[in-house]
Amino acid sequence: EIGCAEGSFGATLKQVNPERYVVGVEYVPAVAEMARTRLDEVYACDIQTSSLPEHLALQSFDCIVCGDVLEHLTEATAVLRKLLTYLKDDGCVVSCIPNAQHFTVIQQLLSQNFQYHGAGLLDKTHVNLMTLPNMFKMFLDAGYVPRLKNIVHQGPQMPEAFFNSLQPVLQFLGVAGPRAQMSLESFQYVLDATVHQASLKRVENWADVIAVEPCTVAVAVNNQLQYANNVAVSPDLATNNLQHQVLTLTHATSMAAAWDVALEHGQNNWIVLVHQDVYLPAGWFEQLQYAWHEAEELLGAEIGVAGVAGVGPDAAGQPVMMGRCIDRVNTFDPVPALPAVATSLDELVLVFRKDRFLPKMHPELGFHFYGTDAVLQAQAAGYTAAVLDVPCFHNSS
Repeated sequence: EIGCAEGSFGATLKQVNPERYVVGVEYVPAVAEMARTRLDEVYACDIQTSSLPEHLALQSFDCIVCGDVLEHLTEATAVLRKLLTYLKDDGCVVSCIPNAQHFTVIQQLLSQNFQYHGAGLLDKTHVNLMTLPNMFKMFLDAGYVPRLKNIVHQGPQMPEAFFNSLQPVLQFLGVAGPRAQMSLESFQYVLDATVHQASLKRVENWADVIAVEPCTVAVAVNNQLQYANNVAVSPDLATNNLQHQVLTLTHATSMAAAWDVALEHGQNNWIVLVHQDVYLPAGWFEQLQYAWHEAEELLGAEIGVAGVAGVGPDAAGQPVMMGRCIDRVNTFDPVPALPAVATSLDELVLVFRKDRFLPKMHPELGFHFYGTDAVLQAQAAGYTAAVLDVPCFHNSS
């Protein structure tokens, strides 16, 4: 348990199951001394700057708990990456994180205040304020697949009149009412996150085999805020160490228009056609290219188009949804193992290669069904379509 305090939570875990071995990490030495009377091992250190003792073997923990901790860390993503190596293959991180979008915080902002307090959502020691999408992004960037497990409701109930007064603003921003109400009423979120093992294994198997190339990323933008909060801040594009090319087309009437821009101005062999409200986590473009080569090897076929979600046959030949991604507040895991052959691809993200196959996109399809059309064209040209195991976050309002 990171931030175990006096060890009361870990002691409860041991009371429920005395066979549990609980290790605590606590920043304050005097508090850690109290926890040592309750837990099996306790270490007083700053988890942001210190490593766990060497005798704690890597890949030894079933679960690491971060209860009301990550909001106190300036380098929470780096800490999660560090903890990743201590988890078993099927281990998980369980966290409880306060919601900076709670209606009481919004009320303060609208009242021209952002007053920190000694406790609560705006505890003066909270240096990493997050909404649920920020939490998903943080875990994805650290190499995990997060899932929302529970919502904690605490404190005063949101006045109906306050929520009703926000309706014009929500409509202006294009935010759905039920989604906004959930976010405004949630005091804390409980998430569990498992290590995305496929990414780790691909680095081991492919990093020394292929050179990662820059990509051309094409986006049709009709909501600048959604683009700015998702595609534009995807870490590989924000830092752009690989010199990826980003082509945006505003006020497009169809994805075909953005595709035409990519074909005319694209400088790279890899073309990624992505919706404006999709977040591509750290290392995504590297993982994409590893996964493409891995898929061709495993499927025994050349890929013409790939995506992160779609439909394909299961072992009995029946159509099933496939893909590992987060869609708004839900995490979807594959039923068949990935990569898998697809008969249709979701338009969230589509990937093509100039040296392989480029479809013709039809403007009459607008922003839907062009993924299935691309699959059919690829099949007609003698290529396969595939769903790759490269998680992303569809952060639609």
